[in-house]
Order: sequence, then C-alpha cells, then structure tokens
Amino acid sequence: MTDERPWYRWYVLFILTLIYTFGYVDRQIVTILAPYLKKDMGISDAQLGLLYGTSFALFYCVFGIPLARLADGWSRVKTLALGLSFWSMMTALSGLSRNFAQLGVARIGVGVGEASATPAAVSLLGDYFERARRGTVLALYSVGVYVGAGASLAIGGAIVSAWQHAYGKDPSAAPFGLTGWQASFIGVGVPGLIFAMIVLLTIREPMRGRLDAVPPKRDPHPFAHALRDLGAMVPPWSWMHLRATAAPPREYVRNATYLLLAALLAVLATWGTNHVLSASHNVEIGSVLGLSITSNLVQWLAIAIAVYVCSNWYQATRLGDPAAHRLITGSKTFAAVTVAGAFLAFAMNAVNGFVFVYASRKLGLTAEAGLHLGIIAIIAGGLGITISGYLCDFAKRKHPFGRLYFVCFTASAFTAASVVQYLTLSVTTFYCAYAVATFFVPMWFGPLQATTQDLVIPRLRGTAFAAFSLGPNIFGLGLGPYCVGLISDASGNLRLAILCALAVLPVSITALLVASRSLLDGEEAARAELAAFNAMAEDEYTEAVVEHQLIH
Repeated sequence: MTDERPWYRWYVLFILTLIYTFGYVDRQIVTILAPYLKKDMGISDAQLGLLYGTSFALFYCVFGIPLARLADGWSRVKTLALGLSFWSMMTALSGLSRNFAQLGVARIGVGVGEASATPAAVSLLGDYFERARRGTVLALYSVGVYVGAGASLAIGGAIVSAWQHAYGKDPSAAPFGLTGWQASFIGVGVPGLIFAMIVLLTIREPMRGRLDAVPPKRDPHPFAHALRDLGAMVPPWSWMHLRATAAPPREYVRNATYLLLAALLAVLATWGTNHVLSASHNVEIGSVLGLSITSNLVQWLAIAIAVYVCSNWYQATRLGDPAAHRLITGSKTFAAVTVAGAFLAFAMNAVNGFVFVYASRKLGLTAEAGLHLGIIAIIAGGLGITISGYLCDFAKRKHPFGRLYFVCFTASAFTAASVVQYLTLSVTTFYCAYAVATFFVPMWFGPLQATTQDLVIPRLRGTAFAAFSLGPNIFGLGLGPYCVGLISDASGNLRLAILCALAVLPVSITALLVASRSLLDGEEAARAELAAFNAMAEDEYTEAVVEHQLIH
C-alpha cells in the first residue's frame, strides 16, 4: 500500500476524468463544426462520417493494443501525459488544415494519441480502488465522455458564433486568416498541452496489483514488448513473429486467410458502395498511378486494414500469451460482451455524429444551439453515467447477471427516446427527447467495462480494455457514422439513415443475453488464473514491494 491521504485517490479519479474529457472534446469537436467543414471543403455526409469515425478509429485501434501493453509494463502516468500531449497537438494542427486530406491526417494523429489514455487510466484506477467499487469508479470516470462531448458542442459552437459575429462581414480581418472552425480546433487543442504537465507533476504511480495482493512483476523491456505487439499486427513483422514463436504451418495458412478475407472485404465493399452512391457524392480524393482514390475506397480499405491487423493480434496473443488467450481472446463471455459494445457504439456514434447536422438541416438550428445541446449533454449524460455506476453495482450485488440486464434496459430506453427525437418536427420535443436519450445512452459504458475487468487478472487490465475497445471502435465508431452518411447521401434522407442505425438494438440485447450464459464461468476462470499467479513465492512479492518503494 502507499501512504497517500484518503482524498488523494479521488483526486486521481478527478484528474483522469478530466483527461478523458479532454479526449472527447478533441474527438467530438467535428460534430458541431460539421456544417462549416461541409461548406468550406465541399465534403459529403459519407466523408464527414469518415472524418468523424473511420480516420480516428482505425489508428486508435491499431495503436491501442501496443500502447495498452506499454501502459501495463511501463509508467502509466508518463504514458498518459505523452498521449495527451500528442493528441492535443494534433487537434491544434487540425485547425491549420486546408483540405479534406490534411484534416484526415490530423484526425489520425488524434486517434493515435488517444489510444494511450484509457487503458493506462483504467489500470491506474484498478490500483487505487478496490474491486467492489470499480463499477462505480469506472462509471464516474466515464462521465468524461459526455462532459467532453457536451463541452465540444458548447465550446465549438461558442467559438464559431463569436468568430462569425466578429469577422463575418470581413473574414480577411480574422487573425492569420483563420475561419471559425479552424479557431475552434486550435482553441480546444492547446490547453491539453498545459494539462499534460499537471498530470506528470501531481499523479503518483501506484504499485500494480496492490489491492489484489498480487505479486507485481516489472517488465524490463516495456517499449520492446509494445513494439513487438505492434509488429505482431503488421506485415512483414507479423510473419516474422510467427516464425519466432515456431508457429506450425497451419498458422501461416490462417494468417494468409485473414489477409485474403480483408482484401475481399475492401474490394467488395468498395464496389458495392460505389454503385450505391451517385457520382456527385462519391467524391474523388486523389489518384495514385492512375487509380482513382474515392472516399469509399479509403473507408473500406481502412476497415479492412483494421480487421486484418486485429486478427493478427488475436493470433499472436493466442500463440504467445496463454493467460491473455484464456481470459480475453479465447473467452466466449469476453467476445459476447465485445459484440454487445460494438453494436451499442454503432448506434451511439451514428446518432451523436450527426445530431447538429440534423438539427441545423431539419430544424433550422444555428451555431448558438450548440450551447443548448452541450449543456444538455453535460447534465443529462454526466448524470446518467454517474447514476449508472451505483445502479449497475447494485444490480450486480442483487443478481450475478445484474450489470448485463441493466444494460439491456438502458439501451432500450435510449433507442426509444432517439426514435422520438428524430421523428419530431418540434424543437422543444427534440431537445427533451435528446435529453432522455443522452441520459440513457452512456449507461452501457461503465457496466461493460467493469464486466471485462472482472474477467481478467490485474496484469491484463489495460490489455483487456484495449481488446474490448476493438469492437466499439472498429465497428461502432468506424462504421456507424460512415454508414449513416452513406445512406444519407444515397437516399437524400438523413432522418432515415439515423433510424436505420438505431435498428441494431436487438443484436446488442441478444449478445448480452448470450454473455450472461457463460459469465460465471468466465469470472471463475479469472479467479483461478489469479490464484495460480498468487502461488508465487512470498519472498518474491516482498522483494517487489520493497523495490517499488525505493523507486517511488
């Protein structure tokens, strides 16, 4: 144990929640700026979905696994600070973008930086708060999602509105010739660089597994192992990794099958969507060797790459880390929870990504409405996440499957409120339905996170979170906004596109019910793995404690 004062761990939770808030401000700022990006850059709804989701999600997923492994083996505090600095810088650079391609590259940088944050934060919280409180703590931490999302709407809308009032009649008088949306990117990015220093100076690194009486093992080569995990996902290093692990020939065949299926996905999906969209919407971004590069090709190539590299990681984990395979990649419960999170994220991101575009297009709301939407998101979403922590822990105490049943109910309530929100023509009803939907939509996040943490041992907490995030990010964030934009471009009806995204609710509920059938077995497997880990010699544990105290 460490000797910090009782309030200190709550201070750590507060700081980590602020980091999460910063991340979501930088991630979601595209939502309020979308109409202005469409106007200045001439992009389609599908391209907007690509900017909001895919360009961010692909690299968030690819780098999430190795950066989670780095957090599990190196200083989690330093990992957080470095990631925050990088994504804040890339957000500020987004404000200097002059075209779709430049903004897309900057969004990739935001995804890479943010991939480091939550795995490290979840691992830290696991060593500051005991098991019984983790559902509540993770829910409180997740308040950052809707505080950040709401703040992005409020701050982005305020900056754009102020810029229009100040320089709308004479844009040339604006500082450095910046537009309102460019100033918004810079305005939300720069403060993160300052906040990274606060993280480094005020948060202490706790001993791993201290609340679970787990003998901590220091990783002597954390960067090498993180690079190894990254290499295991990307050819040709993934093939070299198979050779290094003496994988049998069938594993090479399996890897080649992954590559073939990913290539087929990219080709068939691009061909299919090219025929869905009219030529006016299937925008050409550029050309390489005479080959036209369209937004559809970029989208499906990105998804195919994400699917392939994640398949490589699963294969490498299965061959190289038996404990991680048993508890994560080989667990039916973990897989079912991930599928549920993926479809819930699909609906959530599809709705959130276009809320202001829809409101401005269908209801005539202006940039000032961003403040109203932002305040609703902060209050309703923050309150929903906060309450969900207590309620899901209470449900878990009352019933072994309580958390999963709780998510079934809240997901249904969110979907019903969202349907009302996007069918009404009344601004007042729109705001009220948005408040109800925003209250319920974040309630799946903490319970499913807590469930995955109960399925692993302490040394795999960061890795478990990153693995769980693959579904919500690749499928939910990578496909949700883009599919809505695609349907909107093809049909000319954004409302129809959003309602189609909400129709995935039955898949999520089915996956949660499937997970409940094997949940107890999954938790028992984690306890057995932990017992085996605790069987290490007591003197090794004592030596590790002393070493940690000397270092920190």
